Amino acid sequence: MRFAHVWPALAGARHGYLRDVDLGEVRRHARALAPLDRALRVRFHDIERIPAEGGALLVGNHGPFGLDAAFVMKHVFEERGRVVRPLADRFVFKLPVYRVYCNSVGMLEGEPEQAVDVLQGGELVLVYPGGARETFKRPEQKYQVRPFWGRASGFARVALRAKVPIVPVACVGLDDLFVQVRTTEQMREGWFARGLNRMMQHDKYAPPLWLPAPRRVRFDYYVGEPIPTVGEATDEGVVASTRERVIVALEALLARGLAARAR
Repeated sequence: MRFAHVWPALAGARHGYLRDVDLGEVRRHARALAPLDRALRVRFHDIERIPAEGGALLVGNHGPFGLDAAFVMKHVFEERGRVVRPLADRFVFKLPVYRVYCNSVGMLEGEPEQAVDVLQGGELVLVYPGGARETFKRPEQKYQVRPFWGRASGFARVALRAKVPIVPVACVGLDDLFVQVRTTEQMREGWFARGLNRMMQHDKYAPPLWLPAPRRVRFDYYVGEPIPTVGEATDEGVVASTRERVIVALEALLARGLAARAR
């Protein structure tokens, strides 16, 4: 871990905006996840579709506690030899100790200019357009992405600006890991949710109440074909069509995974 990861301001940067990654920390991150990886029987399908070199934007469906991103980082590093730079919510970089770890393994605050810069530098960036709202979805909304992406098209605009392909990565299993006892709507008036929303100055951070699922869950990741980005980020029609292609591709991967699980 480098000095800049702990005190970025003294190195002329700030939390969530560091270009360098500590490969030693990335390896330790991967090793630390090994027991949970085995417990969840994590498996990647078609991981070779993630480019061996050059910039690419990985886009996926989101679930509780960011476990989906953790395993993408681990497996792409171990199986493809590449570091994945997840775009994290600004909430992450408000946590005094955890943000130092995030800096060291390469997480970035979700800001377009930073993402474009890193992608143009030939790196892999991971983003979950549904954000916290997708994480807190109700049980009947499992494995749905379209309702939570709303008008979120920033990821498509970033990829178009950087001139890099978009790779959909769907995870089946993450929405089955917990049982939701109380929904976000039911929890929103509680003291914890009110305090959290007041601290974050937004109402989207009220989490539901989860309990561990009573049965063992397996994580299957399905990697789609890279989607080339053609056109200009200033053209709203191009941005909208790129966004739609990604949603359709991700929905198809989730349907594939759910069908395989049903069989």
